Formats: sequence, C-alpha cells, structure tokens
Amino acid sequence: MNENTKNLRGFTLVELLAVIVVLAIVMLIAVQAVLPQMEKARRQSFAIEANAAIDAAQAYFMSSSLTGKSDFPANEGGTSCVEISTLYTGGYTELDQGYSGKVVVQKRGNIFLYYVFLEKDNTWMINGAGTDQATNDSTFAGYNGTFNEDIDEEDVYDYKSLTDFATCP
Repeated sequence: MNENTKNLRGFTLVELLAVIVVLAIVMLIAVQAVLPQMEKARRQSFAIEANAAIDAAQAYFMSSSLTGKSDFPANEGGTSCVEISTLYTGGYTELDQGYSGKVVVQKRGNIFLYYVFLEKDNTWMINGAGTDQATNDSTFAGYNGTFNEDIDEEDVYDYKSLTDFATCP
C-alpha cells in the first residue's frame, strides 16, 4: 500500500513553477516576433489604401474630362486636386469612410504625377508619397517628382497633422 501512494504523488511546487516560467519565456519570445509583423501588416494595408486613392483620383479626373467638367491639368506644371470625401460621394472609391485627405495631380512633361495625402483616425498617414521625390512642401510648386511609384509601408508615417494638406486649394 505504501508503494502505491508513492506512485500517486503529484508534481511539486518547484516543478510547477519551472513549467510556468518556461511557458512565460516561450510566450514572450512569440509576442516579440509577432507584434512587429502585425505593425508591418497594418502599414502595408494603409499603403494599399493610399494606392487605391490614387486609382480613384485617376478615375475621377478621367470621368470628369469625358463629361467636359475636367479641371485636370493640361499645361506644364499645372496642378489639380481632389479630396477623398469627393471620391466617396462620387462613388469612385470603396475606401473605408474613416479616411480624409486629398490626391494632387501635377503635369510634368508628358506624364501626370500623383501625390496622396491621407490619414485615418489620427493613426498613420501617407504624406506626399506617390512619386520618386515626394515632398512635404505645402505649395504645389515644390513638388518635383519625375515618375509615379507605388506606395509601400516605408512611405507610411506615424501620425502627423494634415493641417497644410487637409483641403484642396
């Protein structure tokens, strides 16, 4: 009978604590590996939305030029702008309604450069990205890109105020 009670004995407190410490270390390592990837995924998602805003602006300007109401820039250095809210109301985009900002188009030679200023819920923003030489200058004359680029997660900034870029001139 005495041998049977020895076999029924459970874990000691020290053994249980050792298992808990090992599990905590494994969880800590897993969290440290997963959190940066989640942040990167959020930024990539935001960059995809910014590229969608540029596509919507292109559709907006092409549609308005077909109907004769275009303010699309026709002259070298000319600029035009459309607010994200206008893209929503016109049905040009299916972006989440929480976005604000604008898309600016500028004629450079035979190409049109698109700059996007986009924010959502004071979290992240794209600030002037969309060309090879994005700028934070609030005057359109300061834009000096030479070709359009897709926006990626490196172009997504932590929140900065869009006060200079909130509305189209």
